[in-house]
Amino acid sequence: MLLGVEGADTGAAKPPNVAVDAVFDSVSVATTYKETLRKAGVLFCSFSDAVHEYPDLVKRWLGSVVPYTDNFFATLNSAVFTDGSFCFIPKGVKCPMELSTYFRINAKSTGQFERTLIVAEEGASVSYLEGCTAPMRDENQLHAAVVELVALDNATIKYSTVQNWYPGDKNGKGGIYNFVTKRGHCKGANSRITWTQVETGSAITWKYPSCILQGDNSIGEFYSVAVANHFSRPTPARR
Repeated sequence: MLLGVEGADTGAAKPPNVAVDAVFDSVSVATTYKETLRKAGVLFCSFSDAVHEYPDLVKRWLGSVVPYTDNFFATLNSAVFTDGSFCFIPKGVKCPMELSTYFRINAKSTGQFERTLIVAEEGASVSYLEGCTAPMRDENQLHAAVVELVALDNATIKYSTVQNWYPGDKNGKGGIYNFVTKRGHCKGANSRITWTQVETGSAITWKYPSCILQGDNSIGEFYSVAVANHFSRPTPARR
């Protein structure tokens, strides 16, 4: 059961204050609490929905932080990505609930190429959690995602990742090749972007979250833990 899914059996406990976008094999299958968030001015939906419903915002911000020419895997993602998560927090709004996306690779002999775009306008704030899993398979599979964060004046974005892709067996057979480009742009004065990542899976992890500190007094923070097992090779870094 996905945390935050509307209608989930929570017993006597208070329903979790989390909105979830579930992306399976590069396709968003469900996004919860969209209307609740929309009433607060927050736009949270799949990327495919955002292209149809908010084309001006997508045109303005897509590729503004990670251009398609950035590196080989960013170019590949830009050419073939089909879905992902889109989040826009308007001026002065504190997102009323946590946002989360669950990425899952289910199909055999496939890759996943999702895109995540989060924009926080002046004085806005949001906390976002990404989770990643995949089943055990004998063959290698590719995950090549791009994440773009934009924080304007006095805006705050907290971005967290828990990555638990399949790392392969003890003999090095199978596993996910995880090649991801993640970048934040502290575009405004006094803006802040915080990255927290936990890497516990994948055969190879190539991930370099980074921040462009353009605004005066802007801050980029990084917290990272990587765990290797068998033949897995994590190479997270920060810039």
